[in-house]
Amino acid sequence: MQNTRQFITATLLLLFILIAGCERKPVTELYMTTLEKDTIWSGEIIVNGDIYVPVGVTLTIMPGTTVKFKRIDEKSEQNMFDIDSPYYPQAELIIRGRLIAKGTPKDHIVFRSAEIDPRPGDWGAINFLGSDDNVVEYARIINGYNGVHAHGSSVRIAHNEFVMNGVGVSFKAEEETPDVAWFGKRSRLTITDNLFAKNKGGIGFRNSDAEISHNEIINNKFFGIWAKEKSKARVTYNEITGNKKGIYLYQAQGVVFEFNNIYDNRDYNIAMAEAQDFPIEAPNNWFGTRNRRKIDELIFDRKEDTELGEVRIDPLLPEAVAWEAK
Repeated sequence: MQNTRQFITATLLLLFILIAGCERKPVTELYMTTLEKDTIWSGEIIVNGDIYVPVGVTLTIMPGTTVKFKRIDEKSEQNMFDIDSPYYPQAELIIRGRLIAKGTPKDHIVFRSAEIDPRPGDWGAINFLGSDDNVVEYARIINGYNGVHAHGSSVRIAHNEFVMNGVGVSFKAEEETPDVAWFGKRSRLTITDNLFAKNKGGIGFRNSDAEISHNEIINNKFFGIWAKEKSKARVTYNEITGNKKGIYLYQAQGVVFEFNNIYDNRDYNIAMAEAQDFPIEAPNNWFGTRNRRKIDELIFDRKEDTELGEVRIDPLLPEAVAWEAK
């Protein structure tokens, strides 16, 4: 009899734990909205249109929060601004104030499509415009046109997963819209300990400053890293493999690639685009082999087109770079 009571008690306790574990997150549904004061998001957020965080307002997203974006088109009344640069026709978070999205290793924040047939570009981006001191950490960012996009902003991006986006992270100086307050301002990003996989592109930037380190940039459809124009950037201790082009360069100046593993990309490990007539510094990297002929075959520069610059890869590392997440 006592054993029976103990069994019933244990069974009820297990059911209670299971029910508690299956408890649904509270759901908040938002349409086109301007946040008027500091705001905290938690639970499940359904986004049906642009969310605008103006100057002086901070949006904080708590660990374990899921932000789902509904698919809207460019004619939707839920677009707050014109859809030309720097805005997207899809639903987006537009950050002029500040975003603090800090998950934890156990409780990631998730940004993803709300559709039953999700695809890249279902939503626009976490779009920083002339905004400083932003943080995106321990998040899974899926199905965006750009996962994170920054015009003239500073953002720390760490310990995230960017999967099935158009481009995982893109950033630049604002040079196309002269009437905005952040016109001419360079972006400054720290991108560390992230996974970029199965996007159309991993990281793209131009005319900005960056530290890009300790990331896995793998199996992206078109490129791992695309650097353009005058950028003060150090790209170190990254795994760059399985992309169509590991590193792609267009009129890039000021970028240094060092202590990376850059190997087995499908077209080239490093490739210069037309008009890339500046040299690129890429010493002390591992290219998957010690065979110089094979290394050179997967680098497209002035050896193939005399109008291009040179990718300076010497000295070469004799073995792969070993690194651990910070």
